[in-house]
Amino acid sequence: MKKGIGAKLVYFIVLALALYLRIVPRNIALKTGALLSWIYWTVLRFQDKRRNITLEGMKNLYPDKSKEELLKLLKKVCDHFGTFIVEGWRVIHLTRENLTQRVKIEGMEHLEKAFVKKKGVIFATAHFGNFELANGAFALLGYPVWSVIREVDNPSLDRLLDSARCVTGLHVIKKESAAKEIIKHLRAGHIITVNIDQNAGFNNIFIPFFGKLAATFTTPAVMGARTGAIILPVMSFRDEATDTYTIRVYPEVKQETTGDRNADIRLVMMKLTATLEDAIRQAPEQWLWIHRRWKTKPDEKDLEAIKRETKIIDDFLASQKDMARAAN
Repeated sequence: MKKGIGAKLVYFIVLALALYLRIVPRNIALKTGALLSWIYWTVLRFQDKRRNITLEGMKNLYPDKSKEELLKLLKKVCDHFGTFIVEGWRVIHLTRENLTQRVKIEGMEHLEKAFVKKKGVIFATAHFGNFELANGAFALLGYPVWSVIREVDNPSLDRLLDSARCVTGLHVIKKESAAKEIIKHLRAGHIITVNIDQNAGFNNIFIPFFGKLAATFTTPAVMGARTGAIILPVMSFRDEATDTYTIRVYPEVKQETTGDRNADIRLVMMKLTATLEDAIRQAPEQWLWIHRRWKTKPDEKDLEAIKRETKIIDDFLASQKDMARAAN
């Protein structure tokens, strides 16, 4: 934990920015966000290592695009990030009454159907669109939502960020001690939100992500299997033209039984990853490409597991198709 003068300085700078963004009119706040995005873009232009890692990741989605085209996309990513910061601090202005002016929710029937079963619901989300606003929107609507968040290495800043999240009624679970809390709240019928797009340096499996193996946390699949909770992918999309968001709740990703627990987990995470890939293809500038998503590399043991579990999944899916044809 960082507790020195430097950590305090960072905290007071962020606090001052947060207060400013909350107080000024929205149009001024958005102009400030544009300035922040320009600063971020300028810094990246001079950080060759970070910029090149990001461009390399973009190449997985756009192998035929030139460096100049990818840099244009990176600039749009920075622009979106500036808006994300503004929206995050101004969520305090959102209420249940004015929510529909800024946010539209598609697929609400999937959540309603899942929630009434009282088995708990897992939102599989990502650093895409404005996931913080999406989590807060469901809390404003009265749902008991608990978001799994990594603790920031600065206690004062961590508390400040959590206070911003919780103004909507959202609750926070720290990732470092999450397992017991997640199980408790799922068994109480609550909603747990988990980001699935970060590099998983431990407790991971490797899932193809835009054609390249990425170390992926298995929390939604593991907790879903353990508690019987229903897994719903949830993504938020910003419409720049209308300055509004569309939150999309996707149909349930069901837990299949292949006969192998690890293959079951892999199949769920493959489906969730495919949903995220589709969202990113629709709005690539709204995903935080700055993450080192492909940082952890698979070893021989990982590759053997992938080969074995993929065969089990392929055989299972083939048998499902055969059964469906026979039924018809």
